[in-house]
Amino acid sequence: MVAGRLEEEFIAKAKAAGGEIERFSGIAEAFAFISCLAKQLDIKNMAVAPDVSLPSAEINSWPLLKPEKTEDYLGAEAGLVQADYGISSTGTLVHFDRNDAEKIVWTLPHLCLCLLDERRIVQDLSAVAKVLSRHLSQMTLESPQVSLVTGPSRTADIEGQLSLGVHGPSRLVILLFEGKASGSHEKD
Repeated sequence: MVAGRLEEEFIAKAKAAGGEIERFSGIAEAFAFISCLAKQLDIKNMAVAPDVSLPSAEINSWPLLKPEKTEDYLGAEAGLVQADYGISSTGTLVHFDRNDAEKIVWTLPHLCLCLLDERRIVQDLSAVAKVLSRHLSQMTLESPQVSLVTGPSRTADIEGQLSLGVHGPSRLVILLFEGKASGSHEKD
């Protein structure tokens, strides 16, 4: 399957799962969108995953949460993460968490903003099986884990009443951007 088809399939599946998609020509444009959205929603505390490289020019205007301990994340109104891969066949985001703090940014705030380089979209999970296995077997990491996120958190009670955001974010916004041809975002 060609790259354009993978992206379109990923977008369709992610939307079908309740995710929102915003497309950008580059990461700088995605960061400008985040800044505007934070102002529009009056976000006062945004948790940022440790592996997200923030633009130094805009950083002073962002409402960043500076957690010192796990409990500090409870005040986060939004979380900003960067997925390692996108799975086109399911619209799933894949993130190789190095520790619990990275996972908390994905799951605790009600709004999850997820950066995804469109070049990191693959057909299915088997396409990243080797790198996933390498990540999970790293003895140098505090707590290697893998987050697989498909849409906002949803659960239903015994009567079938659907609730959003019970076990994770109630809103997932995927910020799909065109990455540069050089460089890598692998953490293994």
